[in-house]
Formats: sequence, structure tokens, C-alpha cells
Amino acid sequence: MGMKTQQKNTGFWHFTREFFRDPRGIGALFPSSPFLARRMAELVPAGEGAVVELGPGLGPVTRALLEGGIAKTDLILIERSANMVQHLRQEFPGVEVIHGDAAELASLISDRSPVRAIVSSLPLRTIPPNIVGRILAEVPKCARRGTAFIQFTYHPLHSCAGLSGKFTHQRASYVWRNLPPARVDCFHFGD
Repeated sequence: MGMKTQQKNTGFWHFTREFFRDPRGIGALFPSSPFLARRMAELVPAGEGAVVELGPGLGPVTRALLEGGIAKTDLILIERSANMVQHLRQEFPGVEVIHGDAAELASLISDRSPVRAIVSSLPLRTIPPNIVGRILAEVPKCARRGTAFIQFTYHPLHSCAGLSGKFTHQRASYVWRNLPPARVDCFHFGD
């Protein structure tokens, strides 16, 4: 078995284990496809500043962000699962991986500004609403004019109803080559 196949199998095992440990926190039976990951990465605005990824899991979006030109030093991953944190640190050396909760986002990245994008793979439709409210309340605390908030969902409507009115919805797109198909929404702060 080749090294890439072995890494892929190990990663899938991590994902499956985490799903059975916390299905509402993982929110999907399968990791995000490379097509979904690339779509999300394409929405990150050019320029300076940190790119924060919430709920990176196995890192498909992380990989797409790096391949899309985001510097390792600009990327910050926030992951709640200790097992996933360990996997991400091995898979992406040189990328800052914080073992923490997105509901405490502002305090976790308080020394890293400006933030040009927050890219979220959090399953906002399966996380309890009170926690979703706390997460979405943290997002504007980290934003400046032009900061993008990028979120995907498997629902036909976006999952960011509680997001601050300071964010305007810029666009929605669909990724049919994902299991299940996904909707990606992009919001900009202060536009």
C-alpha cells in the first residue's frame, strides 16, 4: 500500500471514529470533497491578514487553502477534537493548529489580526442552537471591513441566520460533486 493511500485510510479512520464519538459535532457521514474544499478556498479574498479555519477535521479545506496560495504563516486552524488536532499537526507542519472551541474564537486568536477570512466547516444545523449563537456572535469580534465569512451547509438555505447584520450576503453557490451536495455561502463584513 502506498504512503498516500495509507495516510488517506488513517485520516478516514480518524473521521469515522470522531463521527461515532460525536455525530452532531461532526455533522456528516463523509469528509468534504476536494471540489467543496476548492470552492470554499476560492472565496477567500486576496490581501494581507490571517485566514482562520473553523472545524478543519481531516483538512481537505486546509489543503485547498494552502494549494490556493494561502501562506502557512497566515493560516490558523481551530479544532475541538484532540484526535483531529493531532492529525492536523502531523498532516500540516508549520500551520498553527489551536485545540479549542469556535464559541471562544475571539479569545483564541486575539493576538492575530487582521483577519481577512473565517472559513467554517462547522455543522451549524446539527450543533445545538445556543452554541451556534455563541459561535456566530464571535465572528464579528474578529472581523474588519472586508473580512469574509465562508460557510457551507447541506441544506438548501444558508445556516447563518444568527450572523451579525454587519455581514452582508455576497453569494451562494452549490457544489454538486460532494456527498451530499453542498451549498457554500460567502458574507462580507462592513460592505
